[in-house]
Formats: sequence, structure tokens, C-alpha cells
Amino acid sequence: MFRGLHARLTVIFILAASSILVIAGLIIMYEVHYHITMFQRDVPEFQSIQPLTHHFEKALLSSVLWTSIGAIILVCIISYFVARNLSRPLVEMRKAAEKMSKGELEVRIETLGNDELNELGNSLNLLASKLQLQETSRKNMTSDIAHELRTPLATIKSHLEAFEDGVFLPTSDRIHSLKEEIERLISLVQDLEHLTAMESPEFLLNKKQEKLNSIITKSMDAVAGAFVQKEVTLHSELQPNIELNIDAKRFAQVLINLLSNALRYTPTGGQVIISSHTDKDSVFLSVKDTGIGIPKEEIKQVFERFYRGEKSRSREHGGSGIGLTIVKRIVEAHDGQIWINSGSGKGTEVNMKFNREKAGI
Repeated sequence: MFRGLHARLTVIFILAASSILVIAGLIIMYEVHYHITMFQRDVPEFQSIQPLTHHFEKALLSSVLWTSIGAIILVCIISYFVARNLSRPLVEMRKAAEKMSKGELEVRIETLGNDELNELGNSLNLLASKLQLQETSRKNMTSDIAHELRTPLATIKSHLEAFEDGVFLPTSDRIHSLKEEIERLISLVQDLEHLTAMESPEFLLNKKQEKLNSIITKSMDAVAGAFVQKEVTLHSELQPNIELNIDAKRFAQVLINLLSNALRYTPTGGQVIISSHTDKDSVFLSVKDTGIGIPKEEIKQVFERFYRGEKSRSREHGGSGIGLTIVKRIVEAHDGQIWINSGSGKGTEVNMKFNREKAGI
């Protein structure tokens, strides 16, 4: 393909330039001959020097002819090198694309300058970077899912084998333990379905003007029983009459997820506070708990899929490890921002900010 593209460009350049030179040469020759003939006809007294004018015309036409031939040869040489310089980056891009199609996503194209070819090369490099990031993310996610599924499945298998071999009897406590493992698997699969749906290009929010406090109250009611059972206090500090242009179902999913997460890591006797307020341009929401907190160096990682920090935040608390990833996707889909303030043993505060203009207020 390199030779084919190089040859085609060379031929095109040569034909274009040569055609111009040939046409220009023929016009010059015709004009020279025409005007010398006219001169000889209009000035008869110069007939005595006709051989001189004849040789002058011949010399002039020969000069034009040989100049045109030299120019065509120069055009061929220049066209060859110009075509090579133009075809080389295109061929390199083709080779890079072929390597990318074979899974070699670390390939990059060297770019120099700011012309269209270099912009194309930069775009191809950006595509390779994103594909590489997605491939790494896919591998990590596959590994994480396998790891998350392996433990409960191994537990269920060991219990069933023990029941089958008569090592121990299927008591209600052991059956309840198996039920918890199955529920954990179901929760993980549901979270994965939600995350896949939100990362799909077809994911859309059903936004409309909603009363924020009503959604918060309904979300609190949905988890109130779990708070009572664990003896953790849940209360709110809400500014009245706040409205946002949001998807009520997805927004409730965010709040329930954050409240459940706060409850999971808050010991008995603790409390969780959900609050809301506004300023001139923004709406702020926060969910604050008095739980075990998150080390400051790990705060930036909590929104990653399957993130788990210290042992106190391990799967024994029942989390799937992608709840906060889902929360972040939904908040960002509402043009919002989310961040966490926390520290080991200091509790955790999840903050959200929504632009009132973007929200349609």
C-alpha cells in the first residue's frame, strides 16, 4: 500500500505540473512564432535579415522546449519526495490501526506540526489511549467480578458439600448463612446491571421539576427500618421549598445508596444526618455519618469499581464495592459534582452540588 499510495500521488503531481508546463510551453511557442511571422509580414524591409529572425525564433523555441523538459524532470523529482512525505504518515497510521485491531493498544504515532495530518495522528493516538484505558478497565473489572463471585460461591459450595457428605447438619443458622451469600450475589448482579445501563450510550434521564425534600423524605422512609434495627439515628436538616429538574427515580437511588452505605459503616448508637441548602447559584446536599471513616489517602479511590480499603470496610459489611461508582455516574449525569470529606475514625461526609441554572431553576 505504501508503494501504491506513493506512486499514485507521484503520478498525480507529475501529470498536473507537466500538463501546466506543456500547455504554457505550447502557448509561448505559438505566440513567438505568430508574432515573428507578423513582424516579417508587416515590415518587408527586414526580409534581408530573415535568416537572423529564423535562427532567433528557433533558438527561442528551443530554449522554451529544453526549459520545459528540465522543469518536468525537476517536477518529477520534487513530486516523488513530496508524495513520499505525504504518504509516510498515512501509511504509519494504517500500520498503527492494524496493530490496534490486533490488540496492540500501546502503539503511538509520532506527530510534528499542526497540520491536518498531524491532527489526524493526534486523534488516532487519543483513540488508542482511550481504548487502552477501556481495555485495562475491562480486564480489571472482569478480575474484580471473578474475585467477588468466587468467595460467596466457594462458601455455598463448601456448605452444600458438607451437607451432602454428612459432615454437619443443615441447621437454620447454616441455611441462613447460605441465604446471605446468595443475597450478596443477587445484590452484586443488580449493581452490575445498573452500572452497565448507566455507562451505555443509550442511558437517558427522565428529568422533570421535582420537590427535592419530598424525594429525600421518601428515601429516608425506605431505609428507616434498617436504621431502627441497627439502633442508628437518622434525621434530616432540610431547607424548605427546593426544586430541581431531576430524574426522581435515579436521584432516590443515589440517596438510598448513600444512606445504606452510611448505615453499613456506622456502629450502633451512631447517627446519620442528611441535609440540604442553597445559595445563589447552587443546591447542596450532604449525607454525614459518625462511622469508621475513610483514610484521607484512599478518599479519591472510593468511586472506583470494587474499591475496598481496610479490613473494617471489607465485604463482611455487605457492600458490592460499586455502589459509590453508580452514585457518581448518576450525579454527573445530572451535571452535578460529588466529593467526600473523611478521615479514619472521624466519620464520613458525602457532599453533592448541583448548578441551579443547569437544573432548570
